[in-house]
Amino acid sequence: MPDLFTDILIYIGIGIITFTIGLILGYQLLIMHYTRRFMIVAKECSDADSVVPIVDELQRET
Repeated sequence: MPDLFTDILIYIGIGIITFTIGLILGYQLLIMHYTRRFMIVAKECSDADSVVPIVDELQRET
């Protein structure tokens, strides 16, 4: 019985660790993606000397 309890605790620990790693990696990937998109839209706004590209991006995202 103690071996079963130890195994269950190990599996729960591994699950929590993998969930945490996935959460952190997903967050970092989203931050990288939206930072890159923001820089592209900022460059388009600068080139066009207008806020129309950012409005278009907001419309695309919603």
